[in-house]
Amino acid sequence: MGALSNIDPTAVAVWASAVVLFALIAVLRAVFKLNFSLLTVLALGLGIALSLVFDGQVDSLNLLGNIYINLITALVAPLIFVSIISSITYVGSLKKLRSIGLRSVGWLLLTNLIAIVMTLGVAIPLHIGSGVKLVDDESTAGFLTSQTAPLDQVILNFFPKNIVGDLSGNRVVPIIITATVLAIAIVSVGRQKDVSVVKRFFEQTKGVIYKAVGYVVELTPYAVVVLGATSTAATTSKADALLALLSILVLGFVLNIIQAFVVNGLLLLKFVAHVPPLTFFKAVLPAQTTAFATQSSVATLPLSIRQLGTVGVGADVANFTTPIGTTIGMPGCAGVWPMLSAVFTINALGLGYSPVSYVALAVIGLLSSIGTAGVPGTAIVTATTVFTAVGLPVQLLVPLVPVSNIVGMPSTMANVSAAVTCAAIVSRQTGEFDEGVLDSARAGRHRHRAGVVVSPAGGAVAAPVVPVAAPLGAVGVAASVVASPVAAGVGAAHKPVQPGFAVTPGLSLTLHQSMLRVQTDDDADDAPVPVGACGISAHAATAKAA
Repeated sequence: MGALSNIDPTAVAVWASAVVLFALIAVLRAVFKLNFSLLTVLALGLGIALSLVFDGQVDSLNLLGNIYINLITALVAPLIFVSIISSITYVGSLKKLRSIGLRSVGWLLLTNLIAIVMTLGVAIPLHIGSGVKLVDDESTAGFLTSQTAPLDQVILNFFPKNIVGDLSGNRVVPIIITATVLAIAIVSVGRQKDVSVVKRFFEQTKGVIYKAVGYVVELTPYAVVVLGATSTAATTSKADALLALLSILVLGFVLNIIQAFVVNGLLLLKFVAHVPPLTFFKAVLPAQTTAFATQSSVATLPLSIRQLGTVGVGADVANFTTPIGTTIGMPGCAGVWPMLSAVFTINALGLGYSPVSYVALAVIGLLSSIGTAGVPGTAIVTATTVFTAVGLPVQLLVPLVPVSNIVGMPSTMANVSAAVTCAAIVSRQTGEFDEGVLDSARAGRHRHRAGVVVSPAGGAVAAPVVPVAAPLGAVGVAASVVASPVAAGVGAAHKPVQPGFAVTPGLSLTLHQSMLRVQTDDDADDAPVPVGACGISAHAATAKAA
């Protein structure tokens, strides 16, 4: 009885309830064919309900949540590294790389600037923070200040020092720089020597990593149940302390939601990228939901890249722009929250800020968004950086820490929304957007860009897209199309598609923007598939060579 007496009945009940919810999700997925996006949102609701039923006593579930975050975070660095090398070596154009890079940084910074201007434009007239007395806690303020770094150190941290250390620490910008330099070197050497073995190595490695990402991502709905429960428990436990700061809490939620959906959806997606916002957000909803629950843009990165492929965003852009968005821009954590905290503190102290001072505040806020880490707690660290730069007392941020922890949920969602939106814009502007995939997503059929082959086992593996001449015929393929090799069937060797090939019933091959897409009539499994190398649904039929 001694061992049994140490068992917490509440923890047992919580775990049992979680298992029941996991089983419910599995049934909804397998029997009712509930799509991935809806399933993820439903999982968040179930997690919140679980926390409320047990009055927030769900700490025992932290183990499962941390396991999921560790698994998916472990794949971030290799995912970025091999994807960028594979994409650049496949494209082989430094001009195109410059175009993607400059556009990515420009649009990401613009989203943050919009968030800063919007926040100041709302918070200043509302006199947010007026009449509130903030506690001066210098001891905790010292800890906050220690988490910031001077500008020269921030710039230095952009550049790689030890690739092994950068990979193990998930330092995104140094990883991107290292991968880009290596890819450029491969392209340059390839002009004099045959480097096809190196290219194939990275292309096939990318396929393996994306397959691993797919395995972990499939666990997302189950993980969101746990993460939703623990996040809700942490929120409700701070409710009493938040009553006095309710105004900044509510405004933080509202501004981040406006930034995530209205600014990105209407201003950027509809008018710049010409992508239907409803279709786009339906596709990336799992990434937004996971960002809300984990408060980590980095942990959400594999899912963000995967979901972009289901609306036609090019693999080159998705693999480049989205990782940059985890450390540059970040309108929620580096735009809305620092500005909101600053205005709140300025009004609470009764300081007379001039328009010029607010402009300086906005500029500093924009600069501080460069190099921001996409991990939980980023918002308060970024706010500390802004406070230090403009001379506001950092110790007055301490009472706002509980609010920051809660507003971090919609802030991270806004960050991820901005990253995927900017990827869509850059993809459109560089001609990497696949309209055919977007049309399928609009019609509710989640398929993927071409550039993959169906493996003998029914999965998908990476393959270079090879041009073949095919006359207009039974499958409606115009002359000089781009086609992917397709397996002839189980156990058969891969063969390039030749003119006049036959297709099995239920499979159609159509040309969209020089990309050959595989699509079937079987839409039973509409779970999105990863961008780039992961390929099409496992339910896709195979084509036979004539």
